[in-house]
Amino acid sequence: MAKTKTKSSFAFRICVALFAVYAVVSLVKSQVEIAAMEQQILDITQACEDQRIANKDIERLIVMGEDEEYVERIAREKLDYGYPNEHVYVDVSGN
Repeated sequence: MAKTKTKSSFAFRICVALFAVYAVVSLVKSQVEIAAMEQQILDITQACEDQRIANKDIERLIVMGEDEEYVERIAREKLDYGYPNEHVYVDVSGN
């Protein structure tokens, strides 16, 4: 009878040790996942802030696009447009 009690006690200790190892591994795995998700949150937060800045720039351009002088200046400088019957002379000498 003493041998069965020793065997069951030994088996119980092994089960408790295995459960403790499982619990530790689960906790470590959870901490790694939490750290990865926190980093993902930081990345998404930064991307949102970058998008907010880009949106403000686009809103500013839209408001400026409603300004007729701004549109005319962009058409002349960037698109090389001009008025009908207007002669545009470009100084190519570089001075």
